[in-house]
Amino acid sequence: MTVLITGFEPFGAEKTNPSCEAVYSLPEYIGQIKVIKGILPVSFKSSGPVLKGFMEMFNPDVVICVGQAGGR
Repeated sequence: MTVLITGFEPFGAEKTNPSCEAVYSLPEYIGQIKVIKGILPVSFKSSGPVLKGFMEMFNPDVVICVGQAGGR
C-alpha cells in the first residue's frame, strides 16, 4: 500500500510551516506502507494542480493532506 501525505510550504514571511515539518519527519515506511511525501504551494490556484500531479505520478492508495490554520 502507498500513502501520499502532503503539507504546505511556508506562508508569507514565515520561515517554516508546521505541516511541512510534520510531513518531512515521517519515515519512508510504516510497516508495509510506503509513505510518499509532498509539499504543496500555499496558493489556492496552484495547490490543486500540484496535488493532482503528485497523485498521477505516484498513484497512491490513500491521500492525506495536512495543513496549518494560523491563529486558530
